[in-house]
Amino acid sequence: MLVHVPDHFSSKLKFDLRKAPISVADRSSVVWSFWGCFFGLALLALGMFELLSFFKAGKGSEQSFIMVELFAFFIVLIGLGLFIYSVFSFVRYKKFSFDGKEFQIIYRPAVGVKHSFSEPLSNYIGVRLRVLFVQSGLFNKNRYIIDLYHQDASKIVPLYISTNNKNIRLIWEDYAKLLKMPALSVGDRGLVQRDYADLDTSLKDLGKAGKLPFIASGKLPAPESLEITEERTATVIEPTGIYWDTFSTLCLLIAIAAILLLTAGGVYLTIIGEGFPVKYLIIGGGLLLVTVYFVTRLFNSYALIIGNKDVKVKKSFMGSELGIQSLDIDKIENVELNYNPTIGRYNLTLISDEKLIDFPSRLPVADLIWLRDFVIRKLIGN
Repeated sequence: MLVHVPDHFSSKLKFDLRKAPISVADRSSVVWSFWGCFFGLALLALGMFELLSFFKAGKGSEQSFIMVELFAFFIVLIGLGLFIYSVFSFVRYKKFSFDGKEFQIIYRPAVGVKHSFSEPLSNYIGVRLRVLFVQSGLFNKNRYIIDLYHQDASKIVPLYISTNNKNIRLIWEDYAKLLKMPALSVGDRGLVQRDYADLDTSLKDLGKAGKLPFIASGKLPAPESLEITEERTATVIEPTGIYWDTFSTLCLLIAIAAILLLTAGGVYLTIIGEGFPVKYLIIGGGLLLVTVYFVTRLFNSYALIIGNKDVKVKKSFMGSELGIQSLDIDKIENVELNYNPTIGRYNLTLISDEKLIDFPSRLPVADLIWLRDFVIRKLIGN
């Protein structure tokens, strides 16, 4: 099943419960809100200037309203939207206070009435670690969130939020041990629970101790979407072909739209006999970068290599290696499917105290479940 979890506003937060009584505020970055307002107003001013220049030029102007001023109108809308969003993102916040036994939660929405309530620590289920995909314009990053989980989503308390995964698992373990609560993670099976006493134990050792459930699916024949090669010292797993999904289609459509806009702009300027103004060259350069970015996203490929001592994820582009990440087998403490709510896709994630590495793919969830179970069986020698 797909697991949808509530978001938080911050990209950087630390709630040190050892220092109770203590309070923290979960809100968007002041710096980003400021720059959002600044660029929103700048785009708004630019668009208004273009519109006023057109109307002042009079009816005798040879400029095309459709090509120039409609574009300026869209710039006005974008600038206004960016400004309003930046203001709203700063105004809204959640404030959490802890006195050692109870949490006080204050929620201030962007529009509406501020409200507050209390919840005792004893009503919380465990400490959850999740990775949230964040889209920032054309680029994306992961946001690592540790929170105190409650069945009522409005009562979930953020404990630690960062865009850096350094020591994230150690921090998660520390919170679970401090509160003596189960450690929870989000996977394809919903919330996966592990006793805090077993957090420093590798999958290999948990398997030897009989603390892992029997996994049958990894013994079944591999799905057709995966090519598995058993070499002398390693097992190499690669997706076969290109699995097309909604995100792939979006990448292609954006690339096609950018190419069409570039072509249409060039044809139009040629027909009216004008050179290429600087602003069109800048826009064209931006659209060209958009095209290159989204086309390359379609042709990235990954291979998962399970050796005798480590597991590696190799990234390639059209056959050329771009980089390798690796983890020692004895340090891997979990293998899960990490859900990306922005595009509704799962990645296979290998987890240790030191870091998390992803095996990105466009595979169906059922095939990723088989792959996860296959990897776990390999790691524990089952």
